[in-house]
Amino acid sequence: MKLILKNIGLLKQAEITLYPLCVIAGENDNGKSTVGKIVFCIIKAINRYKEDLQESKEYQVNEILQEIYFKFRRALPTDDGQIPDVLRQLRAITTGPANLPEQLATVREALEQLEQSGTETRSTRQDIMDALEQIQLITDQPEDTRQSIENAFNKVFASEFDASLLLQGAKTGTIRLYDGDFLLIHLEVNAASGATLKGDVDPINIKDVTFIDSPLILNHHDLLIRSQSMLDVDRKPGRSLGRSYTTLHTKDLFDKLKEPALPNDLFATRNKALLGNIQKLIAGEISYDKSSRDFVFTKNAKSISIKNTASGIKVFGLLQILLANEVISKNTMLILDEPENHLHPKWQLHLARILVELIKEGIYVLVSSHSPYMIEALKRYADRADLKDTSRFYLAENRTIEDRNRLGEIFDVLTEPFETFRQMDAEDLRDEY
Repeated sequence: MKLILKNIGLLKQAEITLYPLCVIAGENDNGKSTVGKIVFCIIKAINRYKEDLQESKEYQVNEILQEIYFKFRRALPTDDGQIPDVLRQLRAITTGPANLPEQLATVREALEQLEQSGTETRSTRQDIMDALEQIQLITDQPEDTRQSIENAFNKVFASEFDASLLLQGAKTGTIRLYDGDFLLIHLEVNAASGATLKGDVDPINIKDVTFIDSPLILNHHDLLIRSQSMLDVDRKPGRSLGRSYTTLHTKDLFDKLKEPALPNDLFATRNKALLGNIQKLIAGEISYDKSSRDFVFTKNAKSISIKNTASGIKVFGLLQILLANEVISKNTMLILDEPENHLHPKWQLHLARILVELIKEGIYVLVSSHSPYMIEALKRYADRADLKDTSRFYLAENRTIEDRNRLGEIFDVLTEPFETFRQMDAEDLRDEY
């Protein structure tokens, strides 16, 4: 697939073919992270729009059911102040899981009891029947797939970028995704109206995506367990008072990390080997402990809080948990934003080797980096794994990314400090003579 961006995030223009291994290098503030965030948003929006549509319908139905409940509460007589059982059932259907047939059956039972009570009025009955008809209209409403997908994009972009999706100063931007010459997605972005879908959307073959920008997420359990993204606020209006906000990719990653790990006998054979390699590398295992409601590092049968471990251990611990939970699997994507920030150069090589192993298992990997160690390691391990033709190294400069391999130019940019050191050494030598 090929992604083309114009005036999005920090990028003026970008054209990137999404190979199984994509590396975007360059100095800061040139748009490296923008690509990963846009790819994350596209995959999330396409794979969740049906869920959002269903939740929207359920929310509308629940609002009407609550109004029905209030009408019955005013109309049904009480027995010596005791609430009738059917009223309790009505209350339960507005707070429990959505089950429309059961909910409608409870409403009809309440209508029968209201008739038998002799307190029914024509207006009350008509109001309830009108409400039931409104519920039926909502459930029978055909899906407007295109509008639903457009809504999903706008929700996801708002949850990830807040108000800064467009390049500062730009009035419009575009996001296009191709499969060869076939246009899969075309979005126009406007500062006033948000993202507008142009034409239909075709499915993509990546079923989920995980974005990692800091291993320190493991330290912030107490904060993130109560946090929400803007997407959560949109899906559950009125339930967000007093809760903190975070980006969608952070909430998505945290929710995946706190899931209980699958039993060992469910792991794929190669996953077992890779998990074993990570465990050997960090001399232990990181997991989510439900009893303490926090992440722990277990070494030599002793567990300590994740807050007391090195950042490098956390990086590999993240991958360990995601692999154990089978979040990372074939036809999913893993996006890492400058992972070298928390790793010794030697461990950068270990991470590169593990990422290449994931690619061999059919997982797409997108890395933004400014570390020559990380980039060279990814190149060497990819070549050794015969992935040379499925890897691409991009350079972000002047807020532009060209769709061509620029490995040589990347090293020219990133090794500039070493050239400065060389010149300093030359000057020192001259001073000695």
